[in-house]
Amino acid sequence: MRTRLVIWGTNAEDEKVLLGISLNVDDNKIEINIIPEKLCTEHFYNQMMSQWREGANLEMPVETVQRTIELTMSESILPEDLRVERTDVIQRAQMEWHFVVLSSKLYRNFKNDLEELSNKIKRLEVYDNDLWNDLKQFWEHVQKHIYDKNLLRDHSDSLREKSNSLFEELKKLRKIYANEFSQKSKETASGIIKKLEKIEERINNGSALQPLFNELKDIQSEYKALTLTKEDRDLIFVRIDQLFNLIREKREHKTKSATNQESNTEERINKRYKGLIQVIRTMEGSISRDRKDIEYETKRIQTTTEQLESQIRVAKIRMIEDRIRSKQEKLEELLKTKVNLEKVTENIKKRAERQEQKNLDNARLKEEENKIKAKITNEIQTAQDAIQVEEEKLLQAAAKIKEGRRNKKIVLENKDQSDIQNSEAQKTLDDQQENKTDISNPLTEEEKREEE
Repeated sequence: MRTRLVIWGTNAEDEKVLLGISLNVDDNKIEINIIPEKLCTEHFYNQMMSQWREGANLEMPVETVQRTIELTMSESILPEDLRVERTDVIQRAQMEWHFVVLSSKLYRNFKNDLEELSNKIKRLEVYDNDLWNDLKQFWEHVQKHIYDKNLLRDHSDSLREKSNSLFEELKKLRKIYANEFSQKSKETASGIIKKLEKIEERINNGSALQPLFNELKDIQSEYKALTLTKEDRDLIFVRIDQLFNLIREKREHKTKSATNQESNTEERINKRYKGLIQVIRTMEGSISRDRKDIEYETKRIQTTTEQLESQIRVAKIRMIEDRIRSKQEKLEELLKTKVNLEKVTENIKKRAERQEQKNLDNARLKEEENKIKAKITNEIQTAQDAIQVEEEKLLQAAAKIKEGRRNKKIVLENKDQSDIQNSEAQKTLDDQQENKTDISNPLTEEEKREEE
């Protein structure tokens, strides 16, 4: 957008003059060079149009009159004693230059803000994320004004170039910071991984699982509070999760082994109990037979007449009684063993019932946990679907707005083109009317006087 204008006009004495009008943006002033027609050679006029109007300095003739006035929205940029035929050009320049002044003020404000950010960034020794956010916010603000076309192209290009250079400086500092941060993160993660490796070794060596489980929980809480890169954090998370699963597997295996062991013990005790019952029955049968033998020998003693036979039968009875006494002692021990085995069997059954109930409770808890996880997953999926639907709606709305703006722009362009064509047509008609007037009055003023 030009800030200099070259146009022919007249002064207060109706003398034709060339007007070189320029805008002093910083002072909000209009500077007018008034050059008499007699001093305007073809060469000088061409220089004014091709050089001075584009911003170059040009030496003015000696008799050039210079005037300065304030730029306002209400008053013309030309004094009342200066007149031009193309008043529309003057009016358009006045509107444009007022915009240029306001836009330049906006640019200077942005430039000052950018200089402050630049000074802060130059003093940085390490990366500062707050400054990055400040610069990002500043550029977003500038972009809004660029989008609304509130800034001149040169000004927006200047701000963009300066902002990009500051972003590059911050990126260099951030890269250095990222490398240092990554190194520290790896060192911290390495220390945690070593702890986890020791815990894994102790798990595999058969150490008590509950203390190891507690150590894992402590490490999990510790690493959550640390500042780590995403890669290192994910690595530690996976290793901790693997060890938790390993402890869970060990516990399940131990429980299963204990259950199998109890099952084997119960089976062995049952076999022993059955064998014991068989032995007891055999022993009781043997004692019963011995007692019958004593009864038989006693009856024979009562019926015998020979002393020697009686003595032999008495000796036999004593032998049988001693055998019965020995068998009875063994039978009592067997009966005690039977009672103990019955108690052990009862305890095993109770433990099995408790374990079965525990397994049922764990199964119910696992089922509830899976239900909760499924519910949370469904809620997350539903929320994501809703967000996606909203995003699609927003994109469609934005597309409609963009299409509406484009159609509006096309309508305005067509209207402007139509206005231009109508204006040209009207001008052509006016020229034709003037030509007709000249043809209908071919006599000059001097010829008319002669005729009179």
